[in-house]
Amino acid sequence: MKCKKVLAVLLTAAMTMSLAACGGSQETQNEVSTTGGGKETTAAEASVQETDGRADAGDVPTLTLFVDETWWPYDKWEGAVPEEFEKRLGVNIEVTRAADNNQLSLMVASGDMPDIICSGRYQYLADSQVCYPLDELHETYPEVAFEVDPVYQFVNKAADDHYYTIGCGFSPSGAYSEYDKILTEGPGFMYRTDIAEELGLEFKTLDDLDAAFEKVAQSYPDYTVCSFNCAHKFNWLMQQMGVKNGGFYEAEDGSLKWWLRQDKLLDFYKKVNEWYRKGYLSAENFAYQSEDETKEICVGGKVFANFGYDNHADNYNTAIAANGDDFTFSLVTSELSDDCVAYDTGCGGRGLYITRSCKDVEAAYKLLAYAYGEEGMKLLMWGIEGEDYTVDSEGYPDFTYDFQGDNTVLQPRGLKYWGWLVHNAIVTSIAEANSESQTAQDRKNLTAYVKRNPVIGMIRFVTDSDEANINAKLEEMVKNQQTNIFMAETEEACEEAFREMVQQAEQIGMERLEEFGNQNYPELKKQYDEIIAKAE
Repeated sequence: MKCKKVLAVLLTAAMTMSLAACGGSQETQNEVSTTGGGKETTAAEASVQETDGRADAGDVPTLTLFVDETWWPYDKWEGAVPEEFEKRLGVNIEVTRAADNNQLSLMVASGDMPDIICSGRYQYLADSQVCYPLDELHETYPEVAFEVDPVYQFVNKAADDHYYTIGCGFSPSGAYSEYDKILTEGPGFMYRTDIAEELGLEFKTLDDLDAAFEKVAQSYPDYTVCSFNCAHKFNWLMQQMGVKNGGFYEAEDGSLKWWLRQDKLLDFYKKVNEWYRKGYLSAENFAYQSEDETKEICVGGKVFANFGYDNHADNYNTAIAANGDDFTFSLVTSELSDDCVAYDTGCGGRGLYITRSCKDVEAAYKLLAYAYGEEGMKLLMWGIEGEDYTVDSEGYPDFTYDFQGDNTVLQPRGLKYWGWLVHNAIVTSIAEANSESQTAQDRKNLTAYVKRNPVIGMIRFVTDSDEANINAKLEEMVKNQQTNIFMAETEEACEEAFREMVQQAEQIGMERLEEFGNQNYPELKKQYDEIIAKAE
């Protein structure tokens, strides 16, 4: 493997999510040649080395960090890993986790903000009146090595031509080609291993789901045949059918269309509705508001199958074992349809922003430089090298813990999730390259079906613009109307509810969004392709 020409690029880029939906992470204040070669000692690293990661008590700044995610697993900056991060930088970090989705907007409106905000809601923060542009801070603190690759600068550029963060979960296309083992995460479908073996069930095609559900319904009438996660819903089925689950998609003629226009979308809705009408899906599940509600019934042992995320089977099995139960869930790790497409149109998710309320901008800037670099990103995402993981001869990590473990495994040392603040796509894509877990196997297989187009993700709607308002109304309408489609009493009613949803989308302004997208897409794609060509 050509090692680490890509690491050189990543180090220079100093970058990752995800939220994202959505998250991951790596490095320090590092400076490396974009053409490869050894790593130079940067001003930031030299500072850490001179103090051995420690500063006099009176010199240690305290930075406040607000995480704009109500579900975030950690609410305190504690454990061996985050404490090592503080030690290397010579700072103290105080964390506040969002209590609700309104907290960020109230902070911004009041002007009373913490030093650093982690959020995926760029529309509130990518504003020079609210946060510091990183490109300006590069000029203010030239002694701090924080070089950002032109690709990252471009995809994170705001309407004012500044960039304020480096959104996690993204890496340039060329970075993937430097690795032989790339894992792609996504939605998942899992089933009870014991029941499948007992009934002789197998999953080789999508039709096998129908046969399995029917057999389980007959053999286990007191079970829920299939549940679904309230966040990821039936995204696995959409992926298998080659259907995108939101936003723009590129049509055959190269133009952008809104996802509701996809030819196979009605077939998707009709299949889920069929399962509901046959009693395989419960009405109660459609009212769930928390991912924990689905986990509870699955771990409780009264569910045969579940649609969720690819790591849920391994995570649920850990919880099941902790309860002393002896059943497990198996993840379907092979794609069941030739139509399968894993669309990746993201150009970065949540990121770190330095606010105008920041009390020590230089310290905050150094923190971002370190966190977005390879050393800091790997520290936050993987742990402490030599204690939590080692690296093989090809640059892939071997963990001393279960990387897909639940909080009982990860939280004591503060592993993994702080990496979701800043991770690029590569540091998460190679994390489990050597793993034999179900999750890793599924992600290895899915990689061949990925279709990437980050330029689509760059088409953003300015806050309070007509396009932003139309998009918000469309999202709310679809959220409400698709439940009527899923739960329609007949196939005809399902089709009618679908047509009504599309009609409402037209009335709200779906065509206006398509016009906006097609006004911006060609030039953005041209510029992106030019930047990529120069990088290669």
